[in-house]
Amino acid sequence: MRDVPELLDAIDLVLARAFGIVPPDVLEEAEQYASDIRERRGFLGETLVLAVAGGTGTGKSSLVNALAGEIITSVSVLRPHTDEPFAVIPENPEPAVTVLLDTLGILYRHEHAAFTKTAIIDLPDVDSIADWHRERVEDLIPRVDGVIWLFDPDKYRDPIVHDEFLAQLAQHQSQFIFALNKIDRLHPDDVQTVREDLFETLAADGYPRPALFALAADPPSASPRGIELFREHVTERIDTKTVMLRKVIRDAAGIVRTIGEAAGVWEGVSVDFDKSWARVRTEVLAGVGSGSSQADREDALCRLEDLTALIAVKSGPLLGEEVRDVADRSAIESIVDQLAEAGPAEPAPNPGLWDKLTGAEDDEVVASPRADLLDSRLGDPLRAILWKRALLAATVTHAAIGAIELEDRIKVAEPNPG
Repeated sequence: MRDVPELLDAIDLVLARAFGIVPPDVLEEAEQYASDIRERRGFLGETLVLAVAGGTGTGKSSLVNALAGEIITSVSVLRPHTDEPFAVIPENPEPAVTVLLDTLGILYRHEHAAFTKTAIIDLPDVDSIADWHRERVEDLIPRVDGVIWLFDPDKYRDPIVHDEFLAQLAQHQSQFIFALNKIDRLHPDDVQTVREDLFETLAADGYPRPALFALAADPPSASPRGIELFREHVTERIDTKTVMLRKVIRDAAGIVRTIGEAAGVWEGVSVDFDKSWARVRTEVLAGVGSGSSQADREDALCRLEDLTALIAVKSGPLLGEEVRDVADRSAIESIVDQLAEAGPAEPAPNPGLWDKLTGAEDDEVVASPRADLLDSRLGDPLRAILWKRALLAATVTHAAIGAIELEDRIKVAEPNPG
């Protein structure tokens, strides 16, 4: 399993195949839990996905370049139009990152070795008159892990940005990181004054305790300022996301286990129908036929009832009820009567010593009209019911193993504290 979205897809399949097998109340609760996981804000993957937003001239591309350690977002081949978003992503990105960018319609991408666990989406200027810019930002926020919103000293109180964007997006405040860029243009004594004013403005927008950094991403003839502290904050977010992601995986695994236990397949209990059916089928065909006694018929009836009762118990309450409906006493009596009327009993095969030692005789199938009758009336309907159980068991196993693999991979990827 490649990523968390694929695990959630597997859980959806588990839930779909559990219908009619596990009790409705258990299934409904599991479906709600799975829905809650999918609706969690942020990117459900191992990569921390951040979008960089801001007004014209705030230096979004400069910040991306500073984080990468080189100029990358001005490459015209990669980004021919400045009004299109641009993504810098890890080399060989996880599949879910590609799916996210495809879904958002972000065509221009650049893989960079500096971004091992982070993807940065450089958005167009949000104070553009084009409405689709705003719509794209609003659509993007619930899908990413965070939004880095940049200001510059000249326009940090722009009413368009605060009234039409930030105030409208305050419900997502936990996802925002704010940065005052281009502080190299300010006198050192004015930096704190501007920061405090911006704090008050953001509080009025609905962000009472914002994370606000002071940066100079691309100062003329000087090294970037504040980038390392900003990078540390991003790293902390990566660590926090790792913890969250492991919880998501464990919650998902819990759903799988709940369904598996409710269906009676978690412990791998096998009904072993084909082998049991082959044996009972052979015994019934050999014992019941034209001229058979009432005792022979009763014996065949008991054999079929015993087998179906065992299958019903092992199949769980809902599938067990289906088994009992297909193989109630009147149905089995009718089948035995039809077998008696359909022709003489068929002698049981006489297996050799090797077949007895290996159990191969249990797999031997007798082909005849009477055998076809028994299969069509009882064997095939039972097999169809049990196929649903087997399919669910396989799907549960796949999802459970996938959850273990994903959590192990995240553990391996975590830095060693020593």
